[in-house]
Amino acid sequence: MCCAGPLLAFLGGIGVTSAIASLWLPVLAVPAVVAGIVALVLRRRRETAACRTASTRADLGMPAIGAAPEKPGARQRP
Repeated sequence: MCCAGPLLAFLGGIGVTSAIASLWLPVLAVPAVVAGIVALVLRRRRETAACRTASTRADLGMPAIGAAPEKPGARQRP
């Protein structure tokens, strides 16, 4: 019977803690949902920013249309 008091106090503390946690759990779920929504919004913004191209003209380095350049040592056609 000597250890009954501390055991009951420990189990009572666990019970009180779980009762408080059951009341606070819905309150703590709100910031978790808000954080999830913020993470999704930031992810979408980063994806759209990464897929955008610059609004400048791209130089592809295409050759001009004309006669083919002569290669050194190539046979000429008559």
